[in-house]
Amino acid sequence: MPADKEIIHRLLLFALGEGLYGAQVSYIREIVQDQVKIPLPGAPDFIPGIIHIREEVVKVIDIRKIIPLAKEGLKKKIIVFVPENQSATRFGMLVDDVYGIMEVPDSVVNLLDRSDTKIQNNFMLGFLKCSLDTFLHQNGRQYAAGNDDLVWIDFEDLIRTITDDGQSDTITFRLTALFNPEYLLSDEYRKNAKK
Repeated sequence: MPADKEIIHRLLLFALGEGLYGAQVSYIREIVQDQVKIPLPGAPDFIPGIIHIREEVVKVIDIRKIIPLAKEGLKKKIIVFVPENQSATRFGMLVDDVYGIMEVPDSVVNLLDRSDTKIQNNFMLGFLKCSLDTFLHQNGRQYAAGNDDLVWIDFEDLIRTITDDGQSDTITFRLTALFNPEYLLSDEYRKNAKK
């Protein structure tokens, strides 16, 4: 009897701030270079504007406008998400760099328990260790073992929460816990939290 074939996750690897992140490719429509954005009157600060991609309007989200992050990368890109339905607003997220798609075996992922709906997971599905350098210098999309920490993000939850006005009270903390957890321990965060 043949052994069950291991589940493989296809994750798009990208950088934001000092972190390495992955997102399931099924939620991603395409990646485009950062470009001039048309401002949207009345939009929140974290939406610096819109871009047009093949006659479609995409609202761009800039996480740096919500939380403090390390210096911006030079190869900024916009990850455009698959909309929930044809009539839904299209969103894209500004990131520092995109590295490609890695095929990750399920056995190397430390998945978070998401069964307790009372616990906010800060948009994380799980964690794994990999070698970004080895991955970038190989042919193909194979997983490369190593010591780089990679956080697997739930992009669907991330975008839904950012665009939901009712979640505005918790969004800063949850995004900071995901993209800049060291900041939560800083004196600057404690001062800002008291305001």
